[in-house]
Amino acid sequence: MIIKRVEAKKILDSRNEETIKVTVETSKGKFETSAPSGKSIGKNEARPFSKNGIDFSINMAVEIGKRIIYEKINIEKFEDLEKVEKLVRDMDKTENYEIFGGNALFALESSLLKAMAAEHKKELWQFLSKGKKSTVLPLGNCIGGGKHIDSDKKPDFQEFLLLPDTKKCSDAQKINNFVYKKAKKLTKSKDKSWDFRQTDEHAWSPNLSNIEVLDILSKIREKVKNKFKVDLRIGLDIASSSFYEEGKYNYITPQNGKNVLDKDEQVNFILDLIEKYNLYYVEDPIDEEDFESFAKLLNGVKKKNLNCLICGDDLICTKVERLKKAIQKNSVNAIIVKPNQNGSLLETKKVVDLALKNNIIPVISHRSGETLDNTISHLAIAWQIPIIKTGITGKERLAKIKEIIRIEKKK
Repeated sequence: MIIKRVEAKKILDSRNEETIKVTVETSKGKFETSAPSGKSIGKNEARPFSKNGIDFSINMAVEIGKRIIYEKINIEKFEDLEKVEKLVRDMDKTENYEIFGGNALFALESSLLKAMAAEHKKELWQFLSKGKKSTVLPLGNCIGGGKHIDSDKKPDFQEFLLLPDTKKCSDAQKINNFVYKKAKKLTKSKDKSWDFRQTDEHAWSPNLSNIEVLDILSKIREKVKNKFKVDLRIGLDIASSSFYEEGKYNYITPQNGKNVLDKDEQVNFILDLIEKYNLYYVEDPIDEEDFESFAKLLNGVKKKNLNCLICGDDLICTKVERLKKAIQKNSVNAIIVKPNQNGSLLETKKVVDLALKNNIIPVISHRSGETLDNTISHLAIAWQIPIIKTGITGKERLAKIKEIIRIEKKK
């Protein structure tokens, strides 16, 4: 593949914050990728942009492109990204890309992959999977709080999630839309003062407690079962590190009669919620460094024979070594995969493969600051990732869902 030009520039994400878009030009056309940015950022994830600023990351991405062209580096297959990363590591030897920026690397590598796919006359998912297509279902963010909304009155938990038990993304998205509208009505009837505010991810954000929101979704679950004849699986992104301090979990509203829970109380509280509300998915229920308490919770789920995914996001940060530690301690049975959280798509693929090898379900995820880019949809389909976590509405979120549905319909 002959690369003619590599360009990079600033664009605005869905939060109107600056991010990067990288364009790679070849004889087949121009191929671009824009990177998202997170609001709730794990302390172990790659730095989004250089410590010297986003402009420095942009200049470095262009410089890497120039070196690829000048040195006539042959890039034809996914594994050739190692050649690109060697150039990056010549400039940035820090663990978390503090000089280059994880977002810059993700955008550059993704655009190169799209160009490679075009050279082979294939879509990105076909190029990465050799044509094998997998089913991907949407984990939709319906109601939210935590760091995704700036208010003193909100749910402590960051996201209340929906995963209909269907065989098609299109069917699941239809049900998620139904629930989203029902949730608006029931939330307003419960919270008369609510002004229909939304989080960064277009989830409803009322002035209700965690329990009140779960009660609303439980009522809707019955309506879904009657109307669609499928189970509405309910999930949570607790983002517990955001309210964890000095060994304690500090809640806005009382949980089990307390505003402050210690580690064991937190484990027992979450276990009770899983059992009472038949939760299918719980993300980051424990602080990001507490592998042992994650393991206690997962063990409790197994002992009670509950069907629930205990998912690590900030715990893992899409890092191979952290996943190995979680496997060794039996901390999780699901993980969040955020490519820009790592930067390297080679390393991201290793994380996915390691998870699948150990019967841990990978869940590819958007970020709260999103763009119209749909790269993660192609990665999910190509890499056998069964769940994509994203919003239910909003053009940046729908871009991912619509792409999966389009590919789903292809014969």
